[in-house]
Amino acid sequence: MSSRATLALCAFAMFLDGYDIQALGLAIPGLAKHWGVVPTSFAPAMSGSLVGMAAGAMLLAPMGDRFGRHKMMVLILFLIGLTTAGLLTATTPTQLAVWRTLSGLGMGALVPVAITIASECAAEGRRTLVVTLIVSCMALGSFAAGILAPILDFNYGWQGIFGVGAAMPLAAGTVFLAISYSQRGGIRDVKSANTGFFAALVCLLRSPLQMRTLLLWVIFFISLFATYSLISWLPSLLTSAGWERAAAQRAAGFMALGSVLGGLALAWAADRGRAVPALFTAYTIAALSFAIIALEPSSKPVWIALLIIVGAGSIGSQLALGSLASSFYPESVRATGVGWSSGMGRVGSIFGPIVLAALVSAQMGPAMIIGSLAVPMAICALCVLLLPRALRDENS
Repeated sequence: MSSRATLALCAFAMFLDGYDIQALGLAIPGLAKHWGVVPTSFAPAMSGSLVGMAAGAMLLAPMGDRFGRHKMMVLILFLIGLTTAGLLTATTPTQLAVWRTLSGLGMGALVPVAITIASECAAEGRRTLVVTLIVSCMALGSFAAGILAPILDFNYGWQGIFGVGAAMPLAAGTVFLAISYSQRGGIRDVKSANTGFFAALVCLLRSPLQMRTLLLWVIFFISLFATYSLISWLPSLLTSAGWERAAAQRAAGFMALGSVLGGLALAWAADRGRAVPALFTAYTIAALSFAIIALEPSSKPVWIALLIIVGAGSIGSQLALGSLASSFYPESVRATGVGWSSGMGRVGSIFGPIVLAALVSAQMGPAMIIGSLAVPMAICALCVLLLPRALRDENS
């Protein structure tokens, strides 16, 4: 498979992953109305999907180091498609949680495997920018979900949102499989058969990779705690604040669009050796924007502007950080390193929806709930400042 075809398929895979991640939060208002339950009834489905994502990133993604990245990509895409189709059979929040957890396994593995493939295809001098462009397609998928959800919801109900989410990975997996088997030569399917799962993990926790690994795990954990809390609950919180359902869904889409712009700006800075100051600035701006939201802006345009900035700073930082993580590890353990960093982030994200559900149940105001996410963003900003020292000490 040619390098361009591989990168294009990775980009589409990230696009559909962004759509599927956003789909549950966008479908919850319609599901709650259709089934006659409160939105907090879907907290197990939200947390279950994140548990699946953590397990997928930590257990499935590292298999790409041993069995080949492309083979794992095909398996992951079919797993996402089939289990998302299973959501259409759900009749209770419990059934939805089971299917969503299974979907999470694939979604958690897809991102690190796609990042690893893209980093190995991209040219050296533009690697961070190219990989971030690929990863940014996940935010475009979230943006598309926010724009399409009102249309699908109106015409087909919540089933339409999940139906599209099932069709895309099945189509992408079929194309990826067909191209891989129809061409000879081209991009090699990188694998390290002599590096077992536990050996690769131990390598991450020993010098010279130990400190960068632990620091990345902390940043990913805290950052995804905040961003997935927001992705999961934003439409419902805005609806509770008096927004129409369609307007709340579109606001989530605009936040995703902001993340694309932020991620590309950060990648541009990273390729010029300014990754740390750029990430620090982005997390700081996100923290300040969350704090302003806590003051309850008086108009929707101000809300949307702040959400775009929040997307650029918080989710955009995550896009660039994922691209940088692939450059921190040698090829033999790259999928494992990126997978476990992503997995630690997924572990952090498990607790986010639970915490926000508790705040919703405690009847805290929507603006204050969203504004409280300023705290983890500020912590991320401080942790980023330690990255240069970790890399310098281990390379000395």
